[in-house]
Amino acid sequence: MRALELTEQGLTDEPLREAQARAILAVLSDAMVASLRELAMDPSKVPETQASRRFRLFFEKRGRAEGKVEGKQEALLAVLDARGLSLTAEERAHIEACTVPAELDRWIARAVTAASMREVFAPEPVRAAQRSIPGNRTRVPERKGRKSPTPRKPTRAS
Repeated sequence: MRALELTEQGLTDEPLREAQARAILAVLSDAMVASLRELAMDPSKVPETQASRRFRLFFEKRGRAEGKVEGKQEALLAVLDARGLSLTAEERAHIEACTVPAELDRWIARAVTAASMREVFAPEPVRAAQRSIPGNRTRVPERKGRKSPTPRKPTRAS
């Protein structure tokens, strides 16, 4: 296994790499070739270092996340097409550039009932709960003409 691994990593010339791998396999016993064949058929039996496992899992997870985003983009485009809402090249590019699943979900939900693309891409309205969060930069100013309730003084019960 180690000889094949070194051949795979060390040689960049494809024909030479294949010839060396054949030479390595040619000197192995039938039992060793059968063992290698079994390993090749069952990836779970191939030894893996912790570092290579983390690396593999990172890219597998990333691939799944990218696949979900692409699926949501395709779903949004399908809903828009089914509803007859035509897209400009800029709007299509905007959808294809979006990698935030929650935003794509929001656009899909809006696309189901929207009368125009403007409605689909409308910004989220600021909610009352967001106004009262300390340090929130998206605070909505108080309406003019309305007085804030004054705090009452506590009364003593007799």
